[in-house]
Amino acid sequence: MLCLALLGASVAACGHATSPGGAPSAGPVDSRIGYVRMDELVKVHPLYSQLARLDDDMAALQLKAVGSEIARSGADVDKEERALQHELDAAAARTKAALAGKEQDYTRREQAAINAALGAGASATGPGGAQIASAIGATEQTQAQAVQQAAGQNLGAYKNALIAQDQQAVHSLQTSLAQRATRTYRAEADRLQKAEADFALQQANDDASDRLSLRTKLSNLALDDTARADVKSQLDALDRKEADAVGAMRNRDGAVLAALQKRLHDGIAAELNADVVEIHKRTIAKIDERTLETRQQLVGQAGGLGAGLAGTNVPGGVSPDMKAKLVALHQKFQHDFNDDATKMIAQFQKTRTDLLRRFGEISGVDEAAQAGADKEMDSLRKQRGDLYNEMVAQIGREVKTIAEKRGIEVVVSDVVAPAGGVDLTADAEKDIESLHE
Repeated sequence: MLCLALLGASVAACGHATSPGGAPSAGPVDSRIGYVRMDELVKVHPLYSQLARLDDDMAALQLKAVGSEIARSGADVDKEERALQHELDAAAARTKAALAGKEQDYTRREQAAINAALGAGASATGPGGAQIASAIGATEQTQAQAVQQAAGQNLGAYKNALIAQDQQAVHSLQTSLAQRATRTYRAEADRLQKAEADFALQQANDDASDRLSLRTKLSNLALDDTARADVKSQLDALDRKEADAVGAMRNRDGAVLAALQKRLHDGIAAELNADVVEIHKRTIAKIDERTLETRQQLVGQAGGLGAGLAGTNVPGGVSPDMKAKLVALHQKFQHDFNDDATKMIAQFQKTRTDLLRRFGEISGVDEAAQAGADKEMDSLRKQRGDLYNEMVAQIGREVKTIAEKRGIEVVVSDVVAPAGGVDLTADAEKDIESLHE
């Protein structure tokens, strides 16, 4: 906002000068307040085309920033993350299916070896290999199901507890960031409000002597109506000048608070998103770690043949040598299965690590692109502000010249036209348009 207060001694002298012979000067004298419509004057300024081009560039960049070329923070990023999550889920499913297939294959081969050993070493009066294998298989299956059920329940409870902690952490983070932003905004608002009050008081103090002098003149009963009206007009001009100055300051402070609010909102959103991603990553990592531990425990407990043979699950009639042979068979197959399972799990972990890295790359590229767009927008805003201030300053000089020629002491702009004020906009437009030539 431009507020031109032309109250200098030179302007006043110009407005009331007389010739040496006592005759009034040739220039007209107008003691009323002048005003201009700054928006219209800016549009006829020679540099307005550059200002409009900067506005177009800023608008284009804002539209581009919400698309896919600058920042992929919308549907594109979500789509890529869903695709990566699908790959991760598919890899986990393949690994699980492969482990199950391996487990069945080793169980079948171990069972065949047990049947062969029992069939070859069974006594004539003892049970056959098929009967013993069936009893062992049934016991093993029952034990495996119980172990898997307990492990699944424990894993589910652990997941639920971690998810609850995750949600609580996110809620606490949101509350903390919101409170911090509120405190920052309130502190700045209080500071600006105090500055406005101090400025208004300073304005009143600066004009106190003039105001007292004018009011003293008004108290003089000998003043005629014309002189009294002139004094009142000068008092009103002082009041309007102070009100315009304070109003301009409040408008600037309002813009400062609006910009601060936007920065706080954007900053909190970015910080919250980054922290939430880290919280979720830690939660997922803990769940994955416990899931892998559970799977490895189940793999280590799969079969259970050695324990069964050493206890009451082995039917009578099996010699100690046969028991030792069966235990050795089970340990061999268990060892081979564990080796294969470990390799499969390691391959899955490698795939998972690669996918998590790609998750991070998506987020990093998006943040870098957005930062570049913000930097370019800040540069355009600065160029636009500098150009606008230069235009307003030049317009102010032209208006001041016109006001001096008209003998007008006070000129305001971007406010409601004062009653009885002189509109200098048309004259100023002619002078500003002549700058094109």
